[in-house]
Amino acid sequence: MESRRPGVLCSTRFNLALICFLGCVIVYACRSNLSFALVCMVNSTAIDDGVQTKISACGRIAQTNTVDKIEGEFAWSKSTQGALLSAFFWGYTSSQILGGQLATIIGGRYVVGAAAIVNVIATLASVAAARTNIMFFIGLRAVLGACQGAMFPAMQQMWSVWAPPMERSLLTGVSFAGAQVGNVMVMPLSGILCKYGPFGGWPSIFYVLGLAGLVWAVLWFYCVADSPKTHRQITDEEREYIVDSLAENNGHESEIKRSVPWKSVLTSMPVWACFVGHFAGDWGAYMMATSLPLYMNDVLGYDLTSMGFISSIPYILYFVCINLGGIMADSLRNSGRLSTVNTRRLAQLFALGSQAIFLLLIGTANCGQETLVIIYLTLGIGLSGLQYAGVVVNYLDIAPSFVGPIFGLGNTISCAAGILSPLVMGWLTPTGAKEEWQMVFMVTAAILAVGGLFYALFADGEVQDWARSDNKTRILQEPLLIENGIDEKNGKVPLS
Repeated sequence: MESRRPGVLCSTRFNLALICFLGCVIVYACRSNLSFALVCMVNSTAIDDGVQTKISACGRIAQTNTVDKIEGEFAWSKSTQGALLSAFFWGYTSSQILGGQLATIIGGRYVVGAAAIVNVIATLASVAAARTNIMFFIGLRAVLGACQGAMFPAMQQMWSVWAPPMERSLLTGVSFAGAQVGNVMVMPLSGILCKYGPFGGWPSIFYVLGLAGLVWAVLWFYCVADSPKTHRQITDEEREYIVDSLAENNGHESEIKRSVPWKSVLTSMPVWACFVGHFAGDWGAYMMATSLPLYMNDVLGYDLTSMGFISSIPYILYFVCINLGGIMADSLRNSGRLSTVNTRRLAQLFALGSQAIFLLLIGTANCGQETLVIIYLTLGIGLSGLQYAGVVVNYLDIAPSFVGPIFGLGNTISCAAGILSPLVMGWLTPTGAKEEWQMVFMVTAAILAVGGLFYALFADGEVQDWARSDNKTRILQEPLLIENGIDEKNGKVPLS
């Protein structure tokens, strides 16, 4: 008998999504805070190399270092600052698969909770590390990256037992949308604390975020359980609905702990569709975030970072599209108007296609069209949030039992986009000419197009045979059944 569907908004599963949302806000703020804190930490006068002025293609002064210098306490060179900023991503890349794998063994609650505690310790210790030894600080940033890298695959693994199939887009979208809020929030917060905060200004950035992370870690352990079966406050009706809907979708549950069938995973085209679509989406995101400010500076002579609130509008739209996309995707699937796979294809093609189109349009902008570029940038970044209703949740569709390690591998591969895209951008723009930037946008649009088409061709919306919960049980039971004279495959039973 099918369980009656309890409402979502006041449910325990939606509360979990909100807690995950708050966690993403905090960890992304802890990730990005150093970029803004460095402005207050570094003595820019001590490392000033002299006034340099560049004329953009539009004849304006594109950049100059004649801005007011901040007398921070550290005389760190640009290369040292770069090492500090990149250390996080080396740690982040290293722990993705491990975090997902651990979540399948001991549960996502403990992996996320432990990572959150390490995140708090690393953030609070950053002030002492910076004042003690630069290598200690760099190592601490790598540890911060490693703990955050483990969190997101572990959260995905939790949704494999918490999200009913027809609500996955909404619940995962709400969870991970907090990342964009953290990115937007940390810039003004860091600016205020840098100037007016206690303990000398910049240390308060780390202390405030570290304490916020501590409060969230306590909330996580108090309110979250690994599954509906072990949650203390969930209603019987909601528990039954979640368990029954997942059993119907995934196959009957098995208590046997199973290792990831990596051979099946790595030879599965739907899995590779997720990997390729994920990589293309992240390539576009990194290019939008890092290359557009440089393009506007080099070609249009316009400083995007000086625009204050306007520069955050693309990410506000991104947040809106993540959540609206999730609601619309689940609505299309629940109504039967689109199958799961076609819903994922539509969302992913729209996300990647819109990025490609608006990037190419940005490349055609002329001098004096900065407003148009900002509109294109806003739409390109904002609409790309629809991929959370596409490839991001599709990992859960095809392999819910192993989503943690598989998503971790996909996220590891996509991290390569963050490493390679700046290198490609630098190689293609030696002089910063408009024609060079147009080539950057064309290459990026091509990657987005290929990624979108590959995903559309090979994506699937159903649980793969090797990922079904009843698959291992059947494999283990068949020898025993045949030994007892029962061969279900051939329809043979013992004679009485």
